[in-house]
Amino acid sequence: MLTSRVIEQLEVTLQHVMRKMVHYNKMMDNSFSGSQVSALETILAKQPLKVSELAEELSLSSSAVTLLCDKLIENGYVRRERIQDDRRVVCMLITEQGKEVLEALQCKERDLVAQWLSGIDVHELRGLNETLMKIRDNARKYKN
Repeated sequence: MLTSRVIEQLEVTLQHVMRKMVHYNKMMDNSFSGSQVSALETILAKQPLKVSELAEELSLSSSAVTLLCDKLIENGYVRRERIQDDRRVVCMLITEQGKEVLEALQCKERDLVAQWLSGIDVHELRGLNETLMKIRDNARKYKN
């Protein structure tokens, strides 16, 4: 059983890390929100993707995802396309420009994460990753 002192220390550490991650977007590119980057990554991986499917993947409302996609479309990173079998259904596809900007952002992200993880050996990183995956799985089980 975890002691309250260990939990308190972990909470403080996680708060500091989370604050850094919130500001991480500003370090990457001020013209993109974290949600926009996540949307681009998800669309690229699973396209064509309906807005409702994208909303589910991002855990956002359909209206929020529609606004997010409108901005990405306006900037030329994503396009809407109707499905031939059912013209009522609209899917999102990433454009070449979207792929290029995403690749550049991911490169910056890898560099930043490498800086954050410097001085931590590979065994510690593996353990951290396993722990974070358990936390993620617990969070999925106990959605409130």
